[in-house]
Amino acid sequence: MKVLIWATTFGSDLWSFTRYLDQRSDVEVKVVMKNPTAFLNEPVARLYPLRAEIVERTAATQALGITGYHPDVTVFDNEVPAPGKSRAGFALWHGFGWKGPNDVKEMRPLYWQIRLAWGDPRKSNPRFRWQCFGPKDFEHRTKTAGLHPSNCPILGAASHDDLITPLPKETLQEYYPFDIVGRKTVLLAPTWHYGEVFAHWGGDAVVLERLLTLLGQRDTNVIIRLHDSFRFDAAYTSFLQDVATRHRHVLLKFKDRNPDNFLDMQVSDVLITNFSSIANLFYATGRPTIHVYPVRSADEAFIWRKRTLLGMWERRVEKASYIWKFPPEENGGLLAKNPDELFAEVERALDDPSCCKAQTRQFLDRQMLGADGKNCERILAALAQLVQTPG
Repeated sequence: MKVLIWATTFGSDLWSFTRYLDQRSDVEVKVVMKNPTAFLNEPVARLYPLRAEIVERTAATQALGITGYHPDVTVFDNEVPAPGKSRAGFALWHGFGWKGPNDVKEMRPLYWQIRLAWGDPRKSNPRFRWQCFGPKDFEHRTKTAGLHPSNCPILGAASHDDLITPLPKETLQEYYPFDIVGRKTVLLAPTWHYGEVFAHWGGDAVVLERLLTLLGQRDTNVIIRLHDSFRFDAAYTSFLQDVATRHRHVLLKFKDRNPDNFLDMQVSDVLITNFSSIANLFYATGRPTIHVYPVRSADEAFIWRKRTLLGMWERRVEKASYIWKFPPEENGGLLAKNPDELFAEVERALDDPSCCKAQTRQFLDRQMLGADGKNCERILAALAQLVQTPG
């Protein structure tokens, strides 16, 4: 079977599944991505080199594909190549998070691309499948997003297969500027949809500084991992860079400059996030996740931020809950609704690494097939069945 990986973001599930395919003799895989140099410069690319050819995504590859390569199926996260590159298409979505609404209206542009390439995803379609992480994701994709149930196999998260096995920190030490073996590390990885992480608690200049001071006093490293740098205004980016310069125990990363998050999750003892989908991946490590309640109230008016082909787009919606697939209370860790709760939970998570293991396990079992180590196997079986289905 020949597989084309068409990546907007080459990391997490796409990387894990590509790595799984790359080790098989019965699959030929090639990868098209934006800025391959950034990925190839990442430590994960040196630790786990791929045999697969990696091609830069350009106007030519968008229109013509890879010369001489005729894949059976294209696996993509959230953008589709021009029609005719493969007989079948398979969506491996870029995260099972809380953000929505991902309803029919929002997804219409992507559905249009899919329909041109492989047929209508809202009808039973022998040429297309959309991977679902678990029962809740299936329910959302079929009822809210309007995909046909027969197109939506429940397969779990590919990256869980890698994250359930911890890597020795000694092996990863050379890739970090601070001591990750003798000191604990906190990963602060927020979503970009709310702007500043702590805007509703007085602003990052106040709360983030207090948090970093607390962690510094506890001899704890901090990795601040944000989405693409161009999603933030220049003043906020400058503020964060200044923070990282002033606090020697802080490492700042943006996804467009450091696309891999796998090693950061492996070395981190605690995750703090305002409901980025990275939480659902980090759960597989079994380590504590602290969720920052992202707004003052689910019923308050909210500025909904999206990125389009024309740049950043903002629209006021009447309730913040409009952009949620399910409420923040549905999570696999700890929940902080004010700064005092956050600081207390940070202390608790650092002192008791097992503090929310039971809740994490319950979430994984209920929502993501339990992180049982067989997700890539299931995804490959679904691909093979798709490729063999007439139509």
